[in-house]
Amino acid sequence: MNKKKIIIGILIVAWICVIWGHSMQPAVVSEGESGKFLAILSKVLPFLAENENGMFIVRKAAHFTEYLILGVLLCMEFSTYLRGIWERFLNPLFSGLFVCFIDETIQLFVEGRSGEIRDMWIDFAGVALGTLIVLAIINNKKGRRY
Repeated sequence: MNKKKIIIGILIVAWICVIWGHSMQPAVVSEGESGKFLAILSKVLPFLAENENGMFIVRKAAHFTEYLILGVLLCMEFSTYLRGIWERFLNPLFSGLFVCFIDETIQLFVEGRSGEIRDMWIDFAGVALGTLIVLAIINNKKGRRY
């Protein structure tokens, strides 16, 4: 088996554990973590601290970023053995959708948390963008003549 496939597979499993681990945190812990990020980001982007929706923006950006990374990893994995452009796009996309469905379902059972359809759409958009970025890079490399 190819070392690249093994390493990417391990990274995918580890990243899903990170995502689901965050979902298992009670609301108080999750808000505390988001508050720390808000404090750091507001030094660079002061409008976040001045805006009453700063915490909301940070939390949704975290959702998007977590799943963008997952989309990149999934697309890298699937592109090693799938050939068609649609297969390379749809397999990571729907795998990411499955992960975010489980993610939001986990939150239904955690104190102070709730599973939200809006978050699934944000997660799905992150997976889609991550997948598109990898496919654009792969297709750009194939189009070059050396």
